Amino acid sequence: MRIQSVVDTPERRKAVDAITPSRVAFELHLGQSKPIYNAVKQLKDTSVIWQKLNPTQQRIVTITLKDYENSGVGLPEDKKKRFNAISDQLSQLTTNFSSNVLDSTMAFKLLVTNKSELDGLEETTLAVAAEKAKDAGHPSATAESGPWLLTLDYNTYVAVLSFAKNRDLRKNFYIAYRSIASSGKSDNTGIINQILALRKELAVILGYKNYAEEKFTYKMATFNSASSLMEQLINDSRAVAVEENAQVTQFARNVSEDKGLELKWWDIAYWSERQKEHLFHIKQERLREYLPLPLVIKGLFQLAHKLYGINVQLASGALPVWHKDVQVYAVSDANSTKPFAYFYADLFARPGSKQGGAWVQPLWDAAKYWRAPSPAAAAAKATKAAASNSTNSRTASVIWTPSLAKAESDWLNSAPYQLPIAVLISNQNPPAGGKPSLMSLNDAGTLFHEFGHALQHMLSKSKQGLTSGMRNIEWDAVETPSQMQEKWVYDKNMFNSIARHWNTNESVPSWMFDAIKSLKTYRQGNAFSYQLTLAMTDLILHSSYDPRGKVTPTQIQQQQSARIMPYKPYPGDRQLNNFGHIFGGGYAAGYY
Repeated sequence: MRIQSVVDTPERRKAVDAITPSRVAFELHLGQSKPIYNAVKQLKDTSVIWQKLNPTQQRIVTITLKDYENSGVGLPEDKKKRFNAISDQLSQLTTNFSSNVLDSTMAFKLLVTNKSELDGLEETTLAVAAEKAKDAGHPSATAESGPWLLTLDYNTYVAVLSFAKNRDLRKNFYIAYRSIASSGKSDNTGIINQILALRKELAVILGYKNYAEEKFTYKMATFNSASSLMEQLINDSRAVAVEENAQVTQFARNVSEDKGLELKWWDIAYWSERQKEHLFHIKQERLREYLPLPLVIKGLFQLAHKLYGINVQLASGALPVWHKDVQVYAVSDANSTKPFAYFYADLFARPGSKQGGAWVQPLWDAAKYWRAPSPAAAAAKATKAAASNSTNSRTASVIWTPSLAKAESDWLNSAPYQLPIAVLISNQNPPAGGKPSLMSLNDAGTLFHEFGHALQHMLSKSKQGLTSGMRNIEWDAVETPSQMQEKWVYDKNMFNSIARHWNTNESVPSWMFDAIKSLKTYRQGNAFSYQLTLAMTDLILHSSYDPRGKVTPTQIQQQQSARIMPYKPYPGDRQLNNFGHIFGGGYAAGYY
């Protein structure tokens, strides 16, 4: 796990920058080892051996060979040297990209002293903003009287766009968010161009036409089938999105009594939220009161017990933590108290030191590991030492005898078992104003989703690290367990177990749950069109886009937005500069 993503400091950045070249060099040295590659290849090429391997072992061999080939093991020395230089540069560039996003987000701070400017904002948002003001040197700040410090973290951004009656405030936030990491020292524009150019060069060196072709060797779909599916979905969703926007525009005109009102980009979320309240008679702030984080977590763990026969218990002190808010949990079978896995839960937003978003990071795989040489390795070392005293040291070898084979097999079978550990990260609003952390419906769905990833990692039955948990699962299949898990939020019995008023313990009224189920399809044409815009932009940038051409990555994104979204793109949109999934994470040529 890269701890920098959750506790970023200047000292840690300096340490990461210092160690990155050595880390990349080691990974390349290992990934380009011809002796290891040849040995693994022999397992597949020798039919007698191959047929004795079980399906898991065969998968490991196949994937390992592909990894070595895509790491440049077969390249001539001149191309390998360039390949390694590019790999080192890309590692640093993606790190810089993420750091710039964090720095740019942290740089935006708006201190408000006049509450009328924040009219419409939820009590939760005001309470969190007052706590931020306290931390910034305003110890008397309260949710009622202020001052309030607004930052550009995603929770605050969504709250302002959805609830602030102050149109200028919404506009300022929209423009600021869409301009993250697009100016000054934190500008990612040049980094994006470098990353795209280097990725393409890297792929060409390996013999691929482009970077997307290389990445699709790790997916179930082909590039053509994925692109074809995206185009079909675009055709299906755009007409729905257009109709949705026409409806919300007419609603806004009726409510505002302004028949000529034209919605700007910073108006759409606000009026959509008002329309949602009108149609479903439910307000987010009231719903939050019924979704306190501690109760949602309790219900989530009870669901895991019922579905998978496991217990999840708080295990404070079992593992070291990086922040006081981080919790450690132990996972055991229902009829046992002995943990078979652990996971960290780092759930609260920390603008300025923690990256936004939500994800699960495997820390340790479930596997049997020896951290000592095998009998064969020890014999080889002894043979090499003896041969070094002779004149023919380069031909030293180990004779594979039945006794050595048995010793090797016994050694493998007796390897100690390493418990899996996962890290679950989200950016939920912290407790504020004397209340626990209160969740939106989307927050709850995100927590269930990410817990699905964690379960996939921790419940793995494989004892071989390379096929344990999420390791080496095709990237367009890895989301399946998490998407299944998040659907439980909309199960009535499940929802009733996690939804009680944080103060009165009152259950959710039955009409409210019916409204919540209806919310699942509200403006989904727009939501789907937005995701398709990002997906197609990603595929184009990593396939047909020419980094040396006149068209810029931002122009590609604008073109896709214009043809897919139901409204014209914002001319100043620099969203790519904040698109960490493909420029700072692992979803390049795979965001679809």
